Amino acid sequence: MWQVNVRRRRNRWFAIGFLLLVFVWCFILYKSLSFNYENESPEHVHSHSIASKSAPFLFEIDNLEVFLNKTPVKYNYHIFYYPWYGNPEFDSGQYLHWNHRRLPHWNRETAARFPQTQHIPPDDIGSNYYPLLGAYSSRSPDIIDKHMRMIRMSGAGTLAISWYPPGMADDNGKSWEDLVPVILNKAAKYKLKVEEEEEFTKKDLSFFFCSFQIKVCFHIEPYKDRTAANVITWSYYIFRHYGPHAAFYNINGKGVFYIYDSYQISVDDWRKNLLHRKNDPNAIGYFIGLILKPNDCKQLASSGFHAAYSYFAANSFTEASNSKNWRSIARECQPISFIPSVGPGYIDTNIRPWNSETIRSRNDGKYYRQMFDDIPQTDDMIVSITSFNEWHEGTQIEPAIDKQPSNIITYEKYHQGPWTYIYLTREFIFR
Repeated sequence: MWQVNVRRRRNRWFAIGFLLLVFVWCFILYKSLSFNYENESPEHVHSHSIASKSAPFLFEIDNLEVFLNKTPVKYNYHIFYYPWYGNPEFDSGQYLHWNHRRLPHWNRETAARFPQTQHIPPDDIGSNYYPLLGAYSSRSPDIIDKHMRMIRMSGAGTLAISWYPPGMADDNGKSWEDLVPVILNKAAKYKLKVEEEEEFTKKDLSFFFCSFQIKVCFHIEPYKDRTAANVITWSYYIFRHYGPHAAFYNINGKGVFYIYDSYQISVDDWRKNLLHRKNDPNAIGYFIGLILKPNDCKQLASSGFHAAYSYFAANSFTEASNSKNWRSIARECQPISFIPSVGPGYIDTNIRPWNSETIRSRNDGKYYRQMFDDIPQTDDMIVSITSFNEWHEGTQIEPAIDKQPSNIITYEKYHQGPWTYIYLTREFIFR
């Protein structure tokens, strides 16, 4: 009996010792892989003042080289980025886009049932979510820097920046074309040294399709009097001004241009101005047109486009945005490429209060996961993500916080905290 008790005590101490060793090993592993991304409590960062230089850095990185080494990105994942936001600190005393007005319905009777007022930031903004960084300005260098780090953390390697020609903008903002050099420089900041990148790739060939810096391409918006001819002219402008930059993204030496609502320009106009350039060895553009239906691919192919994309994050909003159709669309689009657009969800009722039918619940990340699951499985396929920060339509993966500034206004939140969709995006890209 005494021997049995001795053995039991000895086994118990062995078990305790083993558990302590496991705990210490896990703690060391955690410290070696983790970064202090969130050293500020989110409930204290609601104001737009977070953009100021004196504000605490929300995700201080102790060792930049370690951060870069441990967070490679995949450059065939393109994420749509909107630099159109403004606040009084950086934008001549006014808010831009955060004060987006509520849009009227096209039916007069329906429109009469809903408000058409503007939002009043910083607490009341034109979004169903509230950003962790507050009602920020896209002109803040600190905000751009934080965004580049967030995007780096997400695993997406290419930024598709919303673009209007110089002096032009949408109805709710002001021209931001002058921000492009700043964004390119901030993107280039987060690049692993060439020798370290080469050494890292040699060690792990599974990272063959990875990149170690963020690249930038362009998402050309429907500016006033847009034609196929002047789209091409402006693409040359972009290529001349930004093509030599280290962060400029290219495919076989060609700048990449998404053309939003490309169908607004006639097929004949595209054919006349684009088709003969498609196989020109001196051409500088790789053009991607928006499709609504699978058979739109044929028109794009015959017009000189190199690829088609679906953009919309509301699954089944269009036939082409129905993720269940993507495998067949990829086949139907040949010989041009199909670029599916995944998104975490959709809700825009703070700017289109009558549009409840288009809401797509995030469902604790399951909606986003399903869209990734439906991507046709080819190693080098380009995938676009809608979006990093299109807050008006609730498609953003940028960190958002729980906020209820009044009994009338309550913002949505992410189920596992502000960084949920940054982490999920990385998980899905590198699975």
